[in-house]
Amino acid sequence: MATYYFISDIHVGAAFDKKLSGRYQKLFSFFDSIKKEGNELFIVGDLFDFWFEYKQVVPAQFYFILFEISKLIDAGVKVHFQPGNHDCWHRDFMSRELHIELHDDIYTPTILGKKFYLFHGDGILKKDKGYRLLKKIFRHPVNIFLYRWLHPDIGIPFAKFMSQSSREYTTNKFSDHTNEYIEFAKDKFAAGFDIVIIGHSHRPLLKRLNGSTFINLGDWIHNFSYGQFDAENGMQLKFWNS
Repeated sequence: MATYYFISDIHVGAAFDKKLSGRYQKLFSFFDSIKKEGNELFIVGDLFDFWFEYKQVVPAQFYFILFEISKLIDAGVKVHFQPGNHDCWHRDFMSRELHIELHDDIYTPTILGKKFYLFHGDGILKKDKGYRLLKKIFRHPVNIFLYRWLHPDIGIPFAKFMSQSSREYTTNKFSDHTNEYIEFAKDKFAAGFDIVIIGHSHRPLLKRLNGSTFINLGDWIHNFSYGQFDAENGMQLKFWNS
């Protein structure tokens, strides 16, 4: 029986990694536990603390995590990736070389008869009007093309600096916006979705409403939380302790 797993906000390469080096051991032990042919893993944004992919160059420091993901794929696990606000500047390296399935910001698969709405979650809050404008600017193809003219030794460190600033801003901003996220989920339920999954705020949450389920996946920095869905148990929010 296939099992479907959902994670977000790993932030590989973040400045705090020296303090939390053991978190990768937890992540990789989790990966080992799901290595079964037919299983699927959905990475719902911010796998990396920053990711900017040039036509011929990708950030070398992330080889170790990509190698672990490639072992999942070799074991028969289908891996999906959606961009977050920290790792949206990808091309086709992950799909071409690793056979990771890349999706747009919003991905709406049907799994075991349930309609899913998967979205990293950046820009949902009413106060995010400025961010939503910046998001359009940062992700505009012309601006991405121009940025790629920077040498990687300049462009990648600068992207890392901006990513660190973005995370600090997000950390300070998300105090208690649970109700806004739930209202967002309710709108999707009204549109016919059964399960809404987001990340971004790093706050794990499961809420069941009239037979539908909303999950905020939390993170793999402090919470080590993930979503799990299967035919027997439905949608669950779990925490990895191994």
